[in-house]
Amino acid sequence: MMTYDAIAALPLAAAEPDGPLSVLTSQILLWGRVALGIGLVIFVHELGHFVAAKLFGVKCEKFYVGFDVPIRIGPIKFPRTLGKFQYGETEYGIGILPLGGYVKMLGQDDDPRKAEQEAERIRVGGGDEDEPEQLDPRSYPAKPVWQRMIIISAGVVMNVITGVLFAAIAYGYGVNYTPAIIGGVTPGGPAWQAGIQPGGEVKQVGTLHDDQMHFREMRTAIVMAGVKSPDEPIDVSIQYDDGIRDYDLLTSSHPEEKSIRMIGITSPPSASFDKKYYAQAGSNAEKVLTPEDAGATIIQFNGKAVDTESIVPATALMNEIYTRPTEPLRLKLRRTDGTEHSVVIPPQKAKSIGLRFAVGPVVALVSGGVAEQAGMKIGDVITAVEGDESIDAFDLPIRLASITSSTQLTVRRGTGDAAETQTITISPSDALETSSPMSGIGGEIAITRMGFAYQPELDVADVSGDTDTITAGDIIKEVRLNWSDEDIPESLSDERHEMMLEALMGGWDFSAGKPLTSLNEAIQMLPEGTELTVFATRPPENKIIQATLVVRTDDDRLRFDRGLGLGPSESIQTATSFGHALSLGIREGKRRLNDVFQFLGMLVKGKVNRKQVGGPIRIVQMAGSEAERGISPQLLFLTMLSMNLAILNFLPIPALDGGHMVFLIAEAIRGRRVDEELEMRLTLAGVLALLALMAFVFFNDIVG
Repeated sequence: MMTYDAIAALPLAAAEPDGPLSVLTSQILLWGRVALGIGLVIFVHELGHFVAAKLFGVKCEKFYVGFDVPIRIGPIKFPRTLGKFQYGETEYGIGILPLGGYVKMLGQDDDPRKAEQEAERIRVGGGDEDEPEQLDPRSYPAKPVWQRMIIISAGVVMNVITGVLFAAIAYGYGVNYTPAIIGGVTPGGPAWQAGIQPGGEVKQVGTLHDDQMHFREMRTAIVMAGVKSPDEPIDVSIQYDDGIRDYDLLTSSHPEEKSIRMIGITSPPSASFDKKYYAQAGSNAEKVLTPEDAGATIIQFNGKAVDTESIVPATALMNEIYTRPTEPLRLKLRRTDGTEHSVVIPPQKAKSIGLRFAVGPVVALVSGGVAEQAGMKIGDVITAVEGDESIDAFDLPIRLASITSSTQLTVRRGTGDAAETQTITISPSDALETSSPMSGIGGEIAITRMGFAYQPELDVADVSGDTDTITAGDIIKEVRLNWSDEDIPESLSDERHEMMLEALMGGWDFSAGKPLTSLNEAIQMLPEGTELTVFATRPPENKIIQATLVVRTDDDRLRFDRGLGLGPSESIQTATSFGHALSLGIREGKRRLNDVFQFLGMLVKGKVNRKQVGGPIRIVQMAGSEAERGISPQLLFLTMLSMNLAILNFLPIPALDGGHMVFLIAEAIRGRRVDEELEMRLTLAGVLALLALMAFVFFNDIVG
């Protein structure tokens, strides 16, 4: 029987081929590869049972990939198989239900209803005292325990072996991967608070050591360690140009999904434009760049050459973007055809709906950073910069970004009658800014060079333009985009904007995963003139206010991002010999086995969320996503699937291989078979449990 692992899939979009016929052909080929890959994993598992059974002389009556069960929906009766044939004494076929496979051996059936009938079939002789009852010598129960153990475990062994071979072949081809390089740190996150700088390459996370660590492996190790021991720090070693730096970091919960742990490290972009999404719609970059610039490499910025020898060549470029938002960005590009030319991208004006928001309390400080040294404390609220009180949450980062000298900040410390005003003088550090100050997952806004992060308030600090329904002091509760699917413009109709539009059209209520900072970024994506319905309350009566506000260009505010669509930083890991490929395959197999064991351990301890459990639908989605990326990603997916199948099939659950093995171990110890009626009842319970699990994972896949 086939079981499925708890996995999650995020399908990746590919460029659309030209013409409907090309689309149809490519999709048929893609899903053909998916079916072939998953079918191959099932096939080799059953082949292990089949070969071992044949080796010991057991009669195999059926060999099926998929289950040949009767399926009827109303008056429609489906065929039991997609095809079958008889060769020798065995019927080979593909079942209509693609949820696993099986080898039917004489005298063995996982259906408890057929147990008595199967037992009767293999009885030979008997009936009187002179001829005692015997079992058919070619039946499965007639074989010694040790032979039956080999037959039962052969499927798992085959999955482990082929899983390693899949990975070895993948590394022989060459595996594209995102290196575990620090592209940026999430504002206010554990890595940000520890002062981790961009531009380093992670070499160790906990017990995981790898000189060519993949970002995915690093992220998995962090999540697993964080869920397993959330109160214990993780050892992280990072290689910079000047040497190794070691950190002990406590993980934090993802605000949208508490069971996911993180330290707040983002992967770096490359210094080349994406070949498809080279510029954000409506941005200054889109106005300057042309389709000929898709895939072009940035070789200079503001007269400075991109350092191709650096661990992260784009680090200095990103720092330039996020520390000089008020200055033009001059880029020299080398296009894919080898030609070079220069472009100038002016500062990017922000869009708004005419509201200014209050600066909230400081929520995080860089450990030992300039703000902490200057005396700033968690909970302080910045009320003025150099005596100027006309600040708001989204204007403050722009004002502080390019400051190079010491700056006086006025803060309010404490609440109510105990509140007091403090003046703090901060001299900015030389820390690199390679991420947007407003990219905090929990809604934090951070100026890394100043060493502090704060939360914006939902209180309206000021109103500009024609907005007169909402006034200063109102508290925003929800923002809704009144569009139907037909209203979505073509520039927003791709997968990059799907989640943002869904949240806006459903009502942005500032719950977990929907902070004010993300709403501000979402507004930047909307065309000018877009109407948004805003709901607010007005103290002290908390009167409900409703207003329709319009997205417009804000001439008084700039953005950090100018719409550059840079591609991801990628490397290729290729085996240098057969032995090296096999070594990498074994390493990959061990890691995937370890993932399954860790997941099962967390499952037993109740540390796994329902959303982290998936079934056949999600497996197929993920298989399609990986197959779309190429042969090597698909092979690595099959390695993961093989190891999952191996471990989960060997769990001690009756009706699975592991359950059969438990009965065999008991038989070997006792010297006789487990009571047949008890075995039948336990097997029935196991089948019912598996059916319940299958129903759960199907439901979970559908509802997401």
